[in-house]
Amino acid sequence: MLKKKLLASFAVAAAFITIAGNNIAVSAAKAKRTAIFTVRIENISSPDGIAGQNGEKYPFALSPGLFYANHRKNYFFVEGKKADAALEAQAEDGNPELLSKKLLTKVGSIFLGVFNKPVGGGMAAPILPGGAYEFNFTAQEGMRFNLIAMYGQSNDLFYSLNEALELFDPNGDPLSGDITGKLLLWDAGTEKNQAPGLGDEQAPRQKIANTGAAENGVVSIIKDGFAYPNTRDVLKVTITSNTANAKIRSVSSPDRAVSTRN
Repeated sequence: MLKKKLLASFAVAAAFITIAGNNIAVSAAKAKRTAIFTVRIENISSPDGIAGQNGEKYPFALSPGLFYANHRKNYFFVEGKKADAALEAQAEDGNPELLSKKLLTKVGSIFLGVFNKPVGGGMAAPILPGGAYEFNFTAQEGMRFNLIAMYGQSNDLFYSLNEALELFDPNGDPLSGDITGKLLLWDAGTEKNQAPGLGDEQAPRQKIANTGAAENGVVSIIKDGFAYPNTRDVLKVTITSNTANAKIRSVSSPDRAVSTRN
């Protein structure tokens, strides 16, 4: 009788060990990969400038902006809906501060950051031809990435992705490469558009921020009859990844943003 009880006990123990081992294996298989990503945004426009509507040339500039890594498709705006004050500040003045504060409670400081200091510069400023922004963040499988920045010398135009970009493919491999083609030029619909590089309500000609004629429109892909350069002719945005020693950690605290209307 004792022998039978011992055998039964061993059988139960063996079954438990097998189940536990299987659970550990399943958990390991489901473990999400983590990677460190570096994003570089370069102003590759011609130093000679972009031809305006009157034939004169103006320098292309990109404002300070904001990025996030999270699970939602788009935190910045909804196409076809009116822009709020936070998006308006980014689109009209190149100031991501309000948008950063708005998204802080939704995204969290670990997955949200302002980029506003050009590489090699110590102060917040837009990037002119030859300039670049660069930043890092850490993310896990299932997370998406998006960024936003103002088209300099416009009334309320900005670059962003329609839907946030998947940071890992179905095999769990992190994203690397040129993502410039994913960026679209948007009209916030908050201020009436003037010819880029010429309008008196555009930086650097506007004397005071947020004083242009209200448009009362909605966020949409730019289509106003004016000519704008192809994105690939003025910007290059690349993302590289590294899985070595990658752990979820907080990005640097966002620097106080600066308006491009200086």
